[in-house]
Amino acid sequence: MVTGTISLDEAQALVRAVATELSEAHASSTERCALADSLGRILAAGYRSDGPWPSTDRSAMDGFAVATGGAGPRASEEFPVVGRSLAGQPFVGALEPGNAVRIMTGGVVPEGADTVVRVEDTSGFDDTSGSEERVSITADVEAGANIRPQGSEVEEGAVLLNPGDLVGPAEIGALAVLGQAEVEVVRRPVVRIVSTGDEVVDLTETPKPHQVRDSNSWSVQALAERSGATGERLGIANDVEEELEQMFSRGLEADVLVTIGGVSKGTHDLVHSTLEKLGVQTVFHGIAMKPGKPTYFGRRAREGRRDCLVFGLPGNPQSTYATFQMLVVEALSILNGAAPRAELQAHAAGVPWRSNWREQVVPARLRAQEDGRLVVELARLKPSGDPFGLLDGTVFARVPGEAAPEETKVLRVVGGEGPR
Repeated sequence: MVTGTISLDEAQALVRAVATELSEAHASSTERCALADSLGRILAAGYRSDGPWPSTDRSAMDGFAVATGGAGPRASEEFPVVGRSLAGQPFVGALEPGNAVRIMTGGVVPEGADTVVRVEDTSGFDDTSGSEERVSITADVEAGANIRPQGSEVEEGAVLLNPGDLVGPAEIGALAVLGQAEVEVVRRPVVRIVSTGDEVVDLTETPKPHQVRDSNSWSVQALAERSGATGERLGIANDVEEELEQMFSRGLEADVLVTIGGVSKGTHDLVHSTLEKLGVQTVFHGIAMKPGKPTYFGRRAREGRRDCLVFGLPGNPQSTYATFQMLVVEALSILNGAAPRAELQAHAAGVPWRSNWREQVVPARLRAQEDGRLVVELARLKPSGDPFGLLDGTVFARVPGEAAPEETKVLRVVGGEGPR
């Protein structure tokens, strides 16, 4: 256990270290997934080409495939047109020397043809001459031009996708080419979420003046899903030890338990003591981060299974959101077998901030300038309890502790969306 308040970088390093240790000790289970449902999943297996691509010589242009014996056609040469090769209707048989066939982009180049002449370098398609069509070449063409040779793009057995790759639209297209109706993917980590506090009520209720609707568990579930996990909201636990213990016990059966609220040091903040009672080992409790100072991280050992990671997040909406982005996303990436998330650097702009001894995590937006510079525009600073303050940003800018606005030109940027 690390005692005292630590920096955000130290907290992230500890989260990564524990998650990596668990991931290496207990490999993630895998499952088969329909290709249609694989978007955003992490591949658990690699995939190779099942043959050369293109599978045959293909035309790269609309025009004429000609057989010249390897010399390449010359301007003013003329060839009889003896057939056609369309994308779905190849020419049957071999092309004799001195002949040509019409060919469309993607069409199979007939055996015997050595060059494709684009239609712009010919007298064009003639649909009036019937069976006696002839084509004249209007420019010298190098032998072999405009042909995509068999296997020129991908050799048979070439590795196309690796374990750990994120499945996006391009990957789905490649898997479809390979005929993979199902793919092997990493099982999504399960994140169970518990909101705590006597003042928290369900979103379907009308809150009294001293109450608030439970919005945090909804945003946390969405963040978990966007991070490649399965988010499960367990509900709201009042500040009663028995109630907390019952709900936390259910949460500890998941890969990750996220609690919201009740992690500061007030007399009614029972989350920490309840987690200890349930066998959760504290890794750290307290980060020099604004918002998010009372954040808690621990682990609960489970015999024969990977430990459950436990994150106790503060209850103010911006604190909850920011700490999940900074810490929980790091753990989920590792448990998913994905590549670590990269931070960006951008030039600081927007509303100046107030210096603070803690590192500040501020909602912001990325902008791409005309000169190519990436600029991060900080939103106007709002209290961490403002549930609407997050609407002002698509990313978080990391403002160093004790930083003065006029002295800091470049900031680290994390999470969310890119420039828009």
